[in-house]
Amino acid sequence: MTPKGIFPKGIFIEAIKADTPVEGIFCVASKRLLETRNGSPYLALKLMDRTGEIEARMWNNALQADPLFQQGDFVQVQADAQRYRDEVQLNLKSVSPADIMAVNAADFMPVAPCDLEQCEKQFDRFLKTVRRVPLGPFLKALFRKGSRTRQLFITAPAAKRMHQAYIGGLLEHSVAVASLAAETARLYPMLDRELLVAGALVHDIGKIEEFKFDRPPIDYTDRGRLLGHSALGVEMLDQCASETGIDNTHQDIIALKHMVLSHHGQREFGASVLPMTPEAMALHLIDDIDAKMSFLAQLGGSITGEGPEWSPYQKLFERFFYLKNTDETAEDESVPDHRDEKKEQGMRQPHIFDV
Repeated sequence: MTPKGIFPKGIFIEAIKADTPVEGIFCVASKRLLETRNGSPYLALKLMDRTGEIEARMWNNALQADPLFQQGDFVQVQADAQRYRDEVQLNLKSVSPADIMAVNAADFMPVAPCDLEQCEKQFDRFLKTVRRVPLGPFLKALFRKGSRTRQLFITAPAAKRMHQAYIGGLLEHSVAVASLAAETARLYPMLDRELLVAGALVHDIGKIEEFKFDRPPIDYTDRGRLLGHSALGVEMLDQCASETGIDNTHQDIIALKHMVLSHHGQREFGASVLPMTPEAMALHLIDDIDAKMSFLAQLGGSITGEGPEWSPYQKLFERFFYLKNTDETAEDESVPDHRDEKKEQGMRQPHIFDV
């Protein structure tokens, strides 16, 4: 039900089909004024709501419409949906600013499909498994309940675009990586389980400062773009150590910071240093697994038939993917189950193992 005083959203992006008229309110995720080859101006937009994003083009009256709105604004749109290069795109007939006070923000911020309350409980279970000094007290102080860090951590996205780019995505991703870390440590006794799980929980903590996500679209903060989440994460760890009196030169804290700085694996992918400990190498690999599998799960969700079908070409990976429709509620009987009754309602749960 639309709250009193709120203008109806209209169609959601996930419901838009080719060769149909479209009318509704969307958030402008990006906006560019460009020219065709013959010099005619046009607007290239990316519109979003909580169900996804869609490309849109305004070929007529672009110069008149351009000053009316900016990136991040809400706009009322009338358009025709057309297929272009295997994707649905909007041909805009009209676009005008929408009153922000008459917009229901919940319609525009994508939210994690998992039960975030259960995900937070699982996060706390992993925290409790890291007991040794100083790691245990350090994590307890860093993620203490009621703190600004914790509140931002449980609501932040894991990325702007590629994987888990929604409210709660960072929490979901961190729990999944910690789950994989615990299982990996069982398989490889050479790994320090407590250190690896600790690294899994904090490796992306800098993203709470890297992104702004109080309203759509998710975007970078100035500090986030200039410094990156790894450097911001180490800064936060040092600040926590200072506030709690924990020695930030202790071997475990140094190892933890190394994992934060190296979890992207290669310098060309954003790592400040290369992974130089078994735990840092393991963290890089399992972090990459969860990010890519989450991306493919989201991509599989766009497959309409039972499949398998070919996805649109993915520029980032330089390939197509052959995918089945992603059933987020499918169960793997080989994985111990710690999920509540909401799984029966079709709500996706984090991929978790025994703690």
